[in-house]
Amino acid sequence: MNWLTSREREVVLAVAQGLSNKEIGRRLDLSEGTVKVHLHNIYSKLGVKNRTALVVLAYTELVSVRPRPHANSKFEKAELQFA
Repeated sequence: MNWLTSREREVVLAVAQGLSNKEIGRRLDLSEGTVKVHLHNIYSKLGVKNRTALVVLAYTELVSVRPRPHANSKFEKAELQFA
């Protein structure tokens, strides 16, 4: 997905990890409004209509899931990275 900027890729990964817009903003030091703008641009570039479709696309085409060696819960057992 070469047409996504590095920041957009960070937003996609955060969405795929289940973070809210507010949490993404805190993690990436962005306002919630800026996160929404990034999501709008991502949806347009990838041809998806909503967050759920973005996550499905991310898991099927954009990211690989690698086990983390010392995860404490089932939610921490995968580390998402762009393939």
